Amino acid sequence: MRIAISGMFWTEPFVGSGQYLHHLVDHFASHPTDHSFTLLIPRFRVTEHEQPTIPHIQTVLVPTPFDRHNENLAKLWFEQIAFGQVCRKLRAELVHVPYFGPPRLALLPLLVTVHDLIPLLVPENRGGRAVQLYMRLAAAGTRHAHLIIADSLHTKQDVVRHLGVSPERVVVTHLAASEALQPQPREQIAAVEERFQLADPYIFYIGGFQAHKNLETAIRAFARARARLDRRVVFAIAGRQPTSVSAIFPDINRVILEENIASDVVFLGAISEEQKASLMSGCQAFVFPSRYEGFGLPPLEAMQCGAPVLASATTSVGEIVGDGGLRLPPDDVEAWAAAIVRVLGDETERARLRSQGLRRAQDFSWTRTVQQTLLVYEQFGPRG
Repeated sequence: MRIAISGMFWTEPFVGSGQYLHHLVDHFASHPTDHSFTLLIPRFRVTEHEQPTIPHIQTVLVPTPFDRHNENLAKLWFEQIAFGQVCRKLRAELVHVPYFGPPRLALLPLLVTVHDLIPLLVPENRGGRAVQLYMRLAAAGTRHAHLIIADSLHTKQDVVRHLGVSPERVVVTHLAASEALQPQPREQIAAVEERFQLADPYIFYIGGFQAHKNLETAIRAFARARARLDRRVVFAIAGRQPTSVSAIFPDINRVILEENIASDVVFLGAISEEQKASLMSGCQAFVFPSRYEGFGLPPLEAMQCGAPVLASATTSVGEIVGDGGLRLPPDDVEAWAAAIVRVLGDETERARLRSQGLRRAQDFSWTRTVQQTLLVYEQFGPRG
């Protein structure tokens, strides 16, 4: 089968949609099948000198009239017009858009992957009129797709409920953590802890600063827990902080000052994947109180690194964590504080959570994700 894949996020390998795209394409490149694949990359994202060469994968740079003038219009033109035109020239038998941005009119058999519906369902993330119009366009295109892949059962339920798609047209294929994220040796952990001056036991968070990530609950819970512990514990927070406060990005520093814990909170800034693996391996607990996720990759990454995981029980997070961690109501500060005290104060409990998390993480792999995706492709069948 001739399969064309949108490469809109090829140049962003560390965002969720980019990770997903790279894992699919890398696997197709290293494990050739009877299918032929073409990756269509918008020209405004790369130069001709940056066009990737991928074994067994044809790559095509797709121009738009707006490449040098307006990136938003170039993106829209690529998605709605140019992408489909090139797919038809290639006589593609299946078109896969691996993110929530398909063309409004599906003139070829279309498969769309929906990672989440956050811009539609989370009030703070709905954006202005232009963003809302774009989301309506994406929703309309997804409704007309022949099949939809959802990252989780919860996302499938959202697609069915909010986009009006029949359940039979939505297939769940879970994501996975990078194979590079594994329990690290003690000397590697110690080197990273020294790099960030983490001399005391610490709990760890990475996952973003948006309002729905609910970091405020974790901070307030940590403040209560710290007062009940008989030793100093640090809250290490990774990720690049937003430059301004808004409805999407609440003022986390204000919360820290209100709780009078500024001396016990360490902002690590942007970190590498290697550093993340060490911090997850070395922390006393990984906390993830998000109110909404389409999948919830950070707690899975933490379980795979052997961290004791405390995660929200809501949306897809509870689905992914399962019995591999403690699942808590996302906004119950006292429940989170009690769980932090329980885990940090009991070495046996930490060992139990580490063991259960490692076992749960084995249920997810990119090999399995790709195999399930290929099965979805084959539902379309060859078309002459």
